[in-house]
Amino acid sequence: MKHFWKGFHATKSAAPVRFKKHVIILYWSSSDAESGLFRNGIKTQSIRHPSVSVKTVELSKDPTKATKHGIVSTPTVILLRDGREVDRISKGDGPGLLSMLFRKAQT
Repeated sequence: MKHFWKGFHATKSAAPVRFKKHVIILYWSSSDAESGLFRNGIKTQSIRHPSVSVKTVELSKDPTKATKHGIVSTPTVILLRDGREVDRISKGDGPGLLSMLFRKAQT
């Protein structure tokens, strides 16, 4: 038995492969009309880019989640890579930049 286990100590293992996980989070409010535009834009872009995870958070149902990312106004879209914020789109930027955000998430 001693000779059988001897070979396992001498082998080398490769470094673990780290996958980049992208998540797009939409913080929206049901009372805001522009939030509806962002929500529809996210739905169409998520159909075009199925590999990107999308989460929507309605602030009236769960206001504590907004403090985690420092959300001041709705709608706000955040791109996270491995749990860290990479990019942010807010109300003033408009829903036209959503396609750019999804393309950035796929790289």
